[in-house]
Amino acid sequence: MRAAVLGLVACACGLGTVSRSISPEMKIDRESAASLLALADRARDEASNATHAIDELLFHRGTDERPAGDDTPAPETPKADIRRDGHVSVPGGILVFPSTFHPAEDGTYDLLIHFHGNTSVVRESAEVAGLNAAVAIINLGIGSAPYEEYYTVGGTYEELLEAVDQGLRQRGLKNATRGRVALSAWSAGYGAISSIMVSRRGVDDLDAVLILDGIHGSLEDGKLNPLQMRPFSRVAEKAAKGEMYFGITHSEIDPIAYAGTKITADYLINAAGAERHTLDPELDAPKYLSLESMKGAVSKRLEKSMVPVSEARIGTMHVTGYRGETKEHHMAHLFQMGATLLPELVARWSVGR
Repeated sequence: MRAAVLGLVACACGLGTVSRSISPEMKIDRESAASLLALADRARDEASNATHAIDELLFHRGTDERPAGDDTPAPETPKADIRRDGHVSVPGGILVFPSTFHPAEDGTYDLLIHFHGNTSVVRESAEVAGLNAAVAIINLGIGSAPYEEYYTVGGTYEELLEAVDQGLRQRGLKNATRGRVALSAWSAGYGAISSIMVSRRGVDDLDAVLILDGIHGSLEDGKLNPLQMRPFSRVAEKAAKGEMYFGITHSEIDPIAYAGTKITADYLINAAGAERHTLDPELDAPKYLSLESMKGAVSKRLEKSMVPVSEARIGTMHVTGYRGETKEHHMAHLFQMGATLLPELVARWSVGR
């Protein structure tokens, strides 16, 4: 087809050249010459339009012209797809399907379960980070107690996992098969992860834990209660060996009455055998994300960027401390999760199992 079009173009251009080169001595009057020139121009324009149409067709097909007589259908990569609008209700929250979520053709999918936080912010953060996972967002109330108590009951966590599987089947993923699971929490949501690490039955492939300015603890004679910290210190020990990912961000807020997130982070760094190193506030700062979902959640003048102070790394455990002692700094850990911990999870899950 392209050859035919190019031939037509050549003919039109040739006709135009010959017509315009007619000499005064030739027996053709001006009116005839003008008609001939107009015919040549029209032929050339039609040929050009035809060529453009072919190029457009080939571009949208995403393939080059195929050999004449080859009627074999162009290969297509099969994809499992689902309805992404709205959400599906699950115990304690909702299940959403970010635009970046693409389950495997056999129905296998990865899952992020996030505890505590604005649902729109969490979903948009997953999309901005490019996370290929379904996302369950659980909100149970104010303070860590509701989260701790809810998941202390054996089987509660597994019921959530099954509800997620069912939700994906409802949305069109017929053979929904759970792959890797990541648990994340902001602020009080850490209480859920604390209980889950004790009560879970191991039916899930728990691959990562992300804590965004969470993990508080009670102090006894100025020291953290080791039993209270044990669920997280076990995660830290596994991450130090590279068995799972453990990401923590913390502020400098000191609640005074109990241990803040910096104190608990120090405890876990020590449990993992790591050390803190100073970071450059500008060179090491994550890119600031101005999310659409942030609008209205906090006034523009109170938005805070993440200014890094220190970090500790060992195995696949990463702790980053950020400046800030206000509630707005605390909220920034949620708003900026798409620039801090989620990219690390994306990098981990981008590598084949």
